Formats: sequence, C-alpha cells, structure tokens
Amino acid sequence: MKHELALSHALRLIIGIGLLLFFLQLSAAALAQETKKVRMAYSAFSISFLNVFIARDAGLFKKHGLEAELIQMAGPLPVAALAAGEIDYLTGYTTGIVATGQGAPLKGIMISLRKPPFFLVAEPSIQRASELAGRRIGVDRIGSLQHLVARLLLKAKGTDPEKAIFTQTGSVSNTVTSLGQGAVSAAVLSGPHNVIMVQKGFREIGSADELPMQFPTSGLVVNETKLKTDAARIKTVIRVMLDAAAYCRKEKSRAVNYVKDKWKLEQKVAETVYEQWLSILTPDGKISIKDMQEYFDLAYGQKQISAPINVAAVTDYSLLDQVLAGK
Repeated sequence: MKHELALSHALRLIIGIGLLLFFLQLSAAALAQETKKVRMAYSAFSISFLNVFIARDAGLFKKHGLEAELIQMAGPLPVAALAAGEIDYLTGYTTGIVATGQGAPLKGIMISLRKPPFFLVAEPSIQRASELAGRRIGVDRIGSLQHLVARLLLKAKGTDPEKAIFTQTGSVSNTVTSLGQGAVSAAVLSGPHNVIMVQKGFREIGSADELPMQFPTSGLVVNETKLKTDAARIKTVIRVMLDAAAYCRKEKSRAVNYVKDKWKLEQKVAETVYEQWLSILTPDGKISIKDMQEYFDLAYGQKQISAPINVAAVTDYSLLDQVLAGK
C-alpha cells in the first residue's frame, strides 16, 4: 500500500512538472511571437512609403522573422506614440526629427528618400510659375514640407512666394478635388495624383527634385532608448528596408504591377509613378549630416519649423553602418 502511494505521489509530481514545463513553453513561445512583431507608423497611403508597403506584402519582413503591423497615423499622434513606446518605428523622417526640436527623445537612423515626390501642378491655362502670383496654391497644411517645397520652387523660378496665396486643404483627396474644381490654381501633389492630373491636361510647373538641397522625407525614426536595448531587432528592420529598396530596383515589373494594383492605375501611369519614386530613392539609406543640416536650417529660417535642429545630435547611422558592413 505504501509502495502504491509512493508511486501515485511520484506520478502526480511528474505530471505536475510536465504541465509546468508545457505552460512555460507556451509562455515562452507567446513572448517570442510578441518580440517578433514590429509596429510602424506611416502618415498616408502615399507613394512615399512604397518600400514599406512592398516590404510587408512581398514577405520581406517574414523572410527576416518579423511580423509587421503598419499603422496609419497623422499629425502629432505618431510622435507621441513613438515617444511613449506604443509604436516601434516612425517612417515619416522629417516629422520625427522636427519633434526633437521640442524635446522628443527620438533619433533618425535611416533615410529612404533623398527628396519628397512632390510636384507643383497648375491648371491648364497657367504656363509658368510667375503666373501664380496672387493665385491660390493648395498644400496639405500650412507649415508642412509641401508648403516649404512650394515656396522654394516659386523662389527658384523667380517668383516671390509671398505673393502667392497658400491654402490648407487638410488631405490629399481635398487637394486633388480643389485643383480639379478650380478652387485653387495650383497644388502640390505626389504620385500618382500628379501624373493623373497632367494626363487630364493640367500642367506640371516644377518638382522637388529640381531643388538643390536634400530633403530627408521618409525613413526610420526610433525612440533613442531602444538604440541600446533593442539594437539587434533594429538592425533586422534596417536589413528589411534595404532589401525592400533592392527589390524595388531589381524587380521593376513586379514593383510597377504593385503600384498599378494598389493605386488602381493604368499601366503607363504606374510606370511613370514608379520611375519618379525610384529616382529619389537613396542608394544606401543615408543623406549626409551636412545636407540635412542645410535643409533644417532653411526650414527654420523660413519659419516652417518652430525650433532649430542640431541634426548631428539627433541622427545615428551606427546601426545602419554595421548592417552595410555585413555585421
């Protein structure tokens, strides 16, 4: 009887240990799954973030063992979310860096586009930039990068931007509608809307690519504390972004078809949008600190941002450099 009780006790103990190990494994698996997830914020369904969308939909995150959650967030919300640790990455590079001027604990680690895919498009009757003096020009928001680019383009083409009337539309769709209905005489558009409007007879007056300075448009911005605590995973995400850029360069037909399907475009429009985007893609995920400083100094001097930015203090290419070196 004592022998049977001992065996029963031992059996219960073995079962108990087995169950404990089983639940520990489940917990570990759940934790591992959670740590593989990355949350990235993007501001709009824009061609500016083509590499991010392709990285997700072409399986490049999964290839590197990550699960990406892309979250559309606009205005100050993504900066607050990144600072609070509610998201892991902000893809609107300029937005993140400007926030550091107000004390946000963020750092830029990679830049995807050296300039924004912005085009100044005017109604058919307007032949040149000088004719926009005294006319309304639509931008998404007064004080935004679109607003700055429009002002710089007018100035570069010999027109005083102070003589133009800038109108805040609030969204891409509102801007397109305003231009189409004649509420504004010109507007700053990005792909595919600039191509579509030109096809309809509207006139392209200029593009951001004509300007001499570099604009850090889209890329990766992180909470600075994660550079030390989560460096390995950050490097993995950098690899994904570099792979996405390489994919877009090498797989032209697939990238064009992706643009065509996602934005519901005609083939020729999709090809033009793709080529315009590809022309501003950075080769190695960087813009020089000097060039970025020139841009942010200009933006501050034009009163487009409220505080000066020390670019060297809020940019950290160290993890990108390690990845590029194969480390």
